[in-house]
Amino acid sequence: MISQSVRDRDAARKRADSAKQREVFVPKCTNRRRRARYESKDIDWLRYYFGAGSGCTDPFTYSFTEQQCVMISVIRSAIQWGGDQAIAASRGEGKTTIFERLMLKYVISGAIGFAVLCAATGEHAAHSLEAIRDAITENDRLAEDYPEVCVPVRALENTPNRAHYQIVTGKRHDNGKLYERHPSCFSWCGREIVFPDVPGSPSALAIIATRGLDAAVRGLKRKGRRPEVVGIDDPDTEESARSEDQAKKLEDRIDRALGGLGGQQRVVARVMLTTLQSRTAASFTFTDPKSKPTWKGRRFRYLLTPPDRVDLWDEYIALRRNALESFAAGTGNDEHARAANTFYLANRKTMDAGAELANPNRFDSSILPDGSAIELSSLQRYYNEIARLGAEAVATEYDNDPPEVEVGLETAITAHRVQTRVSGHPRREIPPGCILLTQGIDARKIALHWVVRAWRPDGIGYTIDYGVEEVHGTTAGSDEGVDHALTRAIHSRMETLRNAPYAPKTGPAMEITETLIDAGWRTDAIYRVCAELKATGFAIRPAMGFGKSNGVVKTRFTAPVRTTTDRKTGDGWFLSRKGKRVWLVCMDADRWKAWEHDRWLTPIGQPGAMQLWGDAGPNPDRLSDDQKSHHSYARHIVSEVEVEEVVKGVIQRGWKTRRENNHWLDASYMADVAAAMHGITIGGVAAAPPTTKQQKGWFDRQ
Repeated sequence: MISQSVRDRDAARKRADSAKQREVFVPKCTNRRRRARYESKDIDWLRYYFGAGSGCTDPFTYSFTEQQCVMISVIRSAIQWGGDQAIAASRGEGKTTIFERLMLKYVISGAIGFAVLCAATGEHAAHSLEAIRDAITENDRLAEDYPEVCVPVRALENTPNRAHYQIVTGKRHDNGKLYERHPSCFSWCGREIVFPDVPGSPSALAIIATRGLDAAVRGLKRKGRRPEVVGIDDPDTEESARSEDQAKKLEDRIDRALGGLGGQQRVVARVMLTTLQSRTAASFTFTDPKSKPTWKGRRFRYLLTPPDRVDLWDEYIALRRNALESFAAGTGNDEHARAANTFYLANRKTMDAGAELANPNRFDSSILPDGSAIELSSLQRYYNEIARLGAEAVATEYDNDPPEVEVGLETAITAHRVQTRVSGHPRREIPPGCILLTQGIDARKIALHWVVRAWRPDGIGYTIDYGVEEVHGTTAGSDEGVDHALTRAIHSRMETLRNAPYAPKTGPAMEITETLIDAGWRTDAIYRVCAELKATGFAIRPAMGFGKSNGVVKTRFTAPVRTTTDRKTGDGWFLSRKGKRVWLVCMDADRWKAWEHDRWLTPIGQPGAMQLWGDAGPNPDRLSDDQKSHHSYARHIVSEVEVEEVVKGVIQRGWKTRRENNHWLDASYMADVAAAMHGITIGGVAAAPPTTKQQKGWFDRQ
């Protein structure tokens, strides 16, 4: 039996161990002079305490740019002197990181006693608070010079509850006097943190709280204190960026709820850091000095001055997109991947001339296995993003210059809708019941974009394959050798069809019944290659679209009244003789693009519905790998949309270009026209074949 004295000794030992765990010794500042010197200069403080060697996970590795210095200056001004400031900078420029770290500096140095971090949602705001926690627990330089903050926090060892009964001992930072066994009484979890109550610490019991703008923010008060500074990080949501009503509600919340957080003697300072999403967004209003003059709005660009040779960058973008689309279509290789970089290397001096960028350090210089760098300059990064996202998105998120909002009603088609409509059949497999294969090809200087479709008699269509055929042998800024290179690429594509035909799951392979290739560019070369291929047994014809698509007023589509020796009528298309061996397919581009969009809006299973190859996957709320692979193709399909606009009080229909990359859209609607030419109908609507036996017989003989 254990004696009472043994139990008492064991209890005493446990109390001593517990007290030892609770008690934390706080050493003095390693270098008080250094701390004071850097606190007097924000840039120096950030560069030292968050530079290389500090131990933080995302250090500042280069000198701040002019724009970043301006950001630091205006943030300091708002924190020190009050007032409001709105800054719009490009995505990824580091504005949020700079603000988080500056706020931390002013809190731990004692300049701010209560700060609030706001974001569009509470979850986003919590990310900023987590970054501040990480800085204190991981940053070695902060721990050396701010031990009164970092040591008590690190002693928690990822157990926040210890903060409630922690005891600290050490010498005061303000006067050097000894203090012993003082309760630190702080909080290090949840959506608010309270800094350790270490005697002599400038930040004792200081508070940093987070709030989402989607929740109540009025009346925020803690320990008898009200916020002194509110940081507002990217306040807009997708809803407020698209809806004027939602943007106005957000604007009112920032003006009234956040503006009223201060105390009786000090008005709260507000600093907004954002990237513009649209001209409708609340951020656009706050960064516009005319709309909100007291916010002193500033908008920063990524590209200050464009390069002199934009035409060369257009070719670069085409090469880059060609590579992205080739890999998306499953046909990419190392040659595709290197083509754009090789082009830039060969022409870099000319392509860089005249360009001025806000931050020359923003590019990925990582080395690939072949010894080449992923990116060579910040300018290349800018145009890489244009190739990936489109010029409109880059103007918005990188240059803070969103395009003008066009008032009108768009069709309901979206890229997400297109890419999710998969048939369950694998790529290249012809689904049951299909009687016809057609192909459309859009020709460019560096690539052919092609689409192959299988059709059932009721107009149900399946996009069973699409891809990119690279055009080799062309030279930037020159037409030399273009016709020969284009001819070779078209021959290569058609020979691929002959050598690898499409087939159903069971049954014989089927040939492409009709191929239409765009002859709007390098027309004579397209005519010649079509004649050559037809002589070798391929069913291929040149085609041209006429209409107002792409925002350019072209020759209006006018069908011939009757069939003649030089023209043969169709519905939405007609044939026009071009020499002895070539008949051009003339198409009503506006009508067929609208018809193409209708196919994706038709419910699956109904006549006229269009689907892509691939499986949907087990989770209906998450895109499958096949659906994800159709992302680029789907963006092409919706690159142009039909809209209704009010012009001088009259509703007019027209076409709006969402993005420049529309090549698979053109190839797709040409495949539709090819199907209509061979009798595919949808209840007699739009896709109708020639109407008389005479025309039908003539057409079959051509």
